[in-house]
Amino acid sequence: MGNQKTKAVLLMLASALSFSVMQVFVKLSSAEVGTFEQTFFRNLISLLIAAGMVRREKRPVLREIRQGGWALWGRSFFGFLGIVLFFYATGHARQADVAMLNRSSPVFVTLFAGLFLKEKITPVKIASTVLCLLGAYIAMQPSFDSNPFPLLSALLAAVVAGMAYTMLAYCKNFVSPSVIIFHFSAFSTVCAAALMLPSFVVPSWKVFFMLLLIGVFAAGGQFLLTYAYQQAPASEVSIYQYSGVVFTAALSFLLLGESLSGSSIVGGLVILGAIFWVFEYHRREQAA
Repeated sequence: MGNQKTKAVLLMLASALSFSVMQVFVKLSSAEVGTFEQTFFRNLISLLIAAGMVRREKRPVLREIRQGGWALWGRSFFGFLGIVLFFYATGHARQADVAMLNRSSPVFVTLFAGLFLKEKITPVKIASTVLCLLGAYIAMQPSFDSNPFPLLSALLAAVVAGMAYTMLAYCKNFVSPSVIIFHFSAFSTVCAAALMLPSFVVPSWKVFFMLLLIGVFAAGGQFLLTYAYQQAPASEVSIYQYSGVVFTAALSFLLLGESLSGSSIVGGLVILGAIFWVFEYHRREQAA
């Protein structure tokens, strides 16, 4: 596999791990503060880091935003909409059902990348994505007996996330990663602040520290993901997001004391097998 694609794989795996660590602190702080307050801190920290990066890199922010045009605004809008839909679904449906539907976002990334970016959708991409979905289903054991509207929200969250990541991949030709993240973080911070204010709670120092960690790991995951989509086609790297299922299960077991069932282990092995298959396929393809 070429150096760029290998780098993209490592970045995507690191991104999935960072987002999984973020989820631990989201769960630990959720008893005291609401989801929009968590979302606000998540995006505020990313905004501060991104602002520092664009300043250090001396980026012409306004010019790059104009170059990004509708795709950059679409990435920010659909990215934030996906967060809102996901949080709504999380609060009104079984977690396994929501998580399973949310994990379908790489399917939509592959589909939209083929339709709009003209990336080739190969049988290996289709088969490996199906295997990852199967692994996620086995690991999460969803019943889909929740209320239909929250489930529809979870599915729509995956669809709009797929649209956001496809636009992110398109933007790489016009906009630097730091400006993409700065724009998304600024847009999301303003929107989250408006939604947070009616139910704002002053957190304890312990939870405030957790909110900062949510922002730090979310920023890490967002930066790593953005750089990954800069290195390789969207339809090739999106499948590595499924590694988050494995990371989340392991961290929940190690840090939160949650049980690790046999189905979680089997599902994780199926996902890891599919990921290794895709990695080896592209490595041999490059070597041929």
